Parts: sequence; C-alpha cells; structure tokens
Amino acid sequence: MEWGGEYSLDSSNLDCLLNVLPGESEFQQVLNDIDEKIKKNSSSMEQCLKDLQSEVNEICTDEILQSTNDCLQWLNNCNFISLKPSSTPHGELMEFLRTLQSLLKNEQNQEEMILHFLLDLSSQCGVSFPCTPSGTSFEFTSSIHAIEDDSTMDMKSLWDDVRLHLRRFLVNRLQSQEETNSNALQQQIQFKTQCIQQLLFLYPESEVLTRYQNMQNKLVSDLLQNCILSSCGETNFDKVVHGYQSSIPTLCTMIKEDFYVLSGTIDPSSSLKFINETYLDTITEEITVLLERLCELQFKENALHIVKANKISKKHRGTVHAVG
Repeated sequence: MEWGGEYSLDSSNLDCLLNVLPGESEFQQVLNDIDEKIKKNSSSMEQCLKDLQSEVNEICTDEILQSTNDCLQWLNNCNFISLKPSSTPHGELMEFLRTLQSLLKNEQNQEEMILHFLLDLSSQCGVSFPCTPSGTSFEFTSSIHAIEDDSTMDMKSLWDDVRLHLRRFLVNRLQSQEETNSNALQQQIQFKTQCIQQLLFLYPESEVLTRYQNMQNKLVSDLLQNCILSSCGETNFDKVVHGYQSSIPTLCTMIKEDFYVLSGTIDPSSSLKFINETYLDTITEEITVLLERLCELQFKENALHIVKANKISKKHRGTVHAVG
C-alpha cells in the first residue's frame, strides 16, 4: 500500500528522519547522565540517613543505631504519637497566665498582640492550649497523671478569664465591622476569617458557630424589621414587599461573605447548615410573621369597613323611613 499526498515517504524523507534520531553514542550519553543522577541521589539519601542516625544516637541514649539500616528500621517502628510532650512546671504556667490576665486588665489595646503571641506559641512551639466549652474543666499537659485540685481549678479560672476577655474583643471587632461595613468584600472576608479562626483557637467549633449564628440572626432580623419601619407603619402589601426587595442586595452580600469565610474555616456541610439556619430559616420566619400580621390587620380592617357600612345602611334606612 502506498501513502498518498504529503505523507508519502521516499528515500530522501527516510534519510532525513533517520538523521534526526540520536545515534548510539548519544543514547549512551543520556543513559550515563541518568545513571549519574541516580548515584548522586542515592549518595545524598545515604548521607541524610547517616546524619539522622547520628542525631538519634545523641538524643536517644537508650538505643544506639549501628547502621543506616538500623536507622530505617527505627523510623519504621517509631510511634511518634506515643512521644510525650515536654511538661511545664505548674508554677510557671500560673505565672504565665497571671501575666496575660494582668496585661489584658491593666493595659489597653493588648488583645491583638496577645492573640498573635498565643497563636505563635501554638503553631511554632507546639504549645497546646485547651479549647474546651465554657464552664467545663480541662487539663494542661503539665503532667499525664495530674489530679484536679485547687491549684488546677485556679489555673482553669485564669485561662477562662483570659480567653473570655479575648472573646469579647473579637466579638466586638466583628460587630463593629458589621456596623461600618465600609471595606471592600475581599477585605471584609479576610478580616472575618481571621476573627473566626482566632475564636476557634479559643473555643470549640460548636460554641463559636452558635454565638456567631446568634449575632448574624439578629442582624438579619433587624434588617428585615427596619424594612417594615421604613414604610412608616404601612400595612399595604405592595409597600412591604418593596421594602423587602430593597434589603435583598445586603442579604446577598452577607450570605456571600459568610459562605466564603466559613468555607475556608470549617467543613462544607457545616457551612451550608450555618447558611441555611442563619439566613434562609430566619428570612422565612420573619416573612411568615409579617404575613400573619398583615392578614390579621387586613381582617380587622375589613371587619371595620363592614361595621361602618352597616351603620351607614341603618342610618340611611332610618332617614328614608322618617321622610316616608
């Protein structure tokens, strides 16, 4: 079978194709380069294992690794979860918390600095701060066999006081930001995300979401009720609907903000649950209450018209009877 058109291969085309392909020497050079890189990587890994072996032998005096194979075996058998965190003396923990408490009570505008300090201690130094629900007990990892005595309760009271002060600071920031609402959407999202993440550092997710949900619920309710008040007490359905329509852009912005904030902080199912309960359910409840109120007022107004009409009709019949 012959190839037609521009794809036909004659002897000149075949020669050009063969000239493009690398020769045996070029193939050998490529293989040599690959082999050299493999040897370098192997040598580098071997050196890393030797360095690790040396460090482990310095730290773990109870076990001496004789070779890199022993090092690999040690890594394979090592249970990092069982490694105990270093303990901090009880007195030092108390003094640390008292210092934080004193700064928050006696110095102004120290909250943000303390928050960043605590977050750095947690992320960079591996210090674990308890994130328990309000009013519950906790243990600092100062001792694995710690007994809850008066000193432990004092420590709990100090930490609760510190994080309560920080929580109030963060909630006030969120509320003031909602009131001004002058920043661009992206800046608003970044700000709220940071506040929510810092609250989650101090308290469990369920408690943070509940408190934030209550705050957002109030904002939605106030916004919708203000739409009614803006119609100057009108019970006209069309005017009320127009008031609600004017609130839609603000509601959409609020929903968009919280969707992005929570999507980057908690799992998607919890985010959708929050949006549904905080906004959609609240809007439905507010509109339902309003419609019930409008129907009740309309019923009273219709009844009043009927009473007036009956009075006018009786008066008219009495006038006709007197003339007759």
